[in-house]
Amino acid sequence: MTVQINWSALGLVLIAGLVSGVGVVVLFTLGVRGLSDYIDAKQAGRTSVLGLGGAVVGFALSLAIVALGIYVIVAG
Repeated sequence: MTVQINWSALGLVLIAGLVSGVGVVVLFTLGVRGLSDYIDAKQAGRTSVLGLGGAVVGFALSLAIVALGIYVIVAG
């Protein structure tokens, strides 16, 4: 019995996994960085709307991607 591997499909899965994995890490990192900027500005008596906005967007998008991945796995 010969096993045939669909290399193009395997390549697409590999690329999708790498892009989504790196994307979630980058978005979460931007969220942490934005939150850090916001906390530093708050301690210095300033405001950092960009830091807080970046944190909210970064965390929300990373949560959405993870939730989508879990949904795809569970829905089957």
